[in-house]
Amino acid sequence: MIIDIHCHYIPQTYFDFVENKLGYRILNAGATDDTVDVQVGPLTYKLNKTFFDPALQIVRMNRLEIDRAVISLATPLINYGTPNHVAIEAAQLFNDELASLIASHPDRLDGWAMLPVQAPEAAAKELERGVNKLGLRGGHIGSNVNGRYLDRPEFSPIFDAAVRLGVPLFMHPTNPPGRERMEAYELAVVSGYLFDTTLSIFNMIFGGLLDRYPSLKLCCAHAGGYALTLRGRMQREVDTNPRLSGIITRSVGEYLKRLYYDTICFEPAYLRYVADIVGLDHLLLASDGPFPLAEPDPVRFVCESFLDNDSRSKILGSNAVKLLNLS
Repeated sequence: MIIDIHCHYIPQTYFDFVENKLGYRILNAGATDDTVDVQVGPLTYKLNKTFFDPALQIVRMNRLEIDRAVISLATPLINYGTPNHVAIEAAQLFNDELASLIASHPDRLDGWAMLPVQAPEAAAKELERGVNKLGLRGGHIGSNVNGRYLDRPEFSPIFDAAVRLGVPLFMHPTNPPGRERMEAYELAVVSGYLFDTTLSIFNMIFGGLLDRYPSLKLCCAHAGGYALTLRGRMQREVDTNPRLSGIITRSVGEYLKRLYYDTICFEPAYLRYVADIVGLDHLLLASDGPFPLAEPDPVRFVCESFLDNDSRSKILGSNAVKLLNLS
């Protein structure tokens, strides 16, 4: 079974909700081509219509030879600056819609619960509801919450819940720092998001989160950003900085091996590098569809990166079956 653990969806009812509550807009709803412009606060994103259409999602999966997809809300619509009561209502609405969609395609779709991370206690409750009542596979969290990273004690209820429930969390980048300096050339999308994932991972290591939750199952989007590339440089800083060496209990590389990573990196040699560092058991197939920057042929990418069937089998599906507790 081939499983895509990183795929996005926007229910129309959810968009109607945020349009009414937050003023988001589709600027060219009657467009005859495949794209619409979505205005989210001061930013505008060009999204294709597959985001809104489950039938097109299934068509896309068939074309890419993907058997199952684990769906999450498209990142531009996740705003941790939203007032708590609106964020909680939005998460409940999205998760209900996602569960309904999955029920219509039980053999093809699974889901990551949207969590109102800016309200950690409510997010923990929504994760529990999503898993126990709606059948979702885990929770979707952003890499930072209005500039606050996830190692801070205020976010502990979310990780407590994930560990108690025995489910994974999927961390996706959001709102990268310095975005105002990356407006040209789509650099926020190309590099900014990955940089924020990197910051989040290193904050988890040095902020003690991974020590506090040794059984936490956390999957990082986009092959972990730059964290694996910077492993040696970060370790060198630890080796020469007594303040840092005194607050971690193992090497940087050992912490990185405890996380899971998706395959979105576009370079076969780099994917093999990731596998060499963290092991094949911690790599999971992903597409990031239906964004334009998605991996255009994720299954073929993995097969071109690894020639042996055992490696391919683990990455394409069996690792996800274990992580997500799929039957």
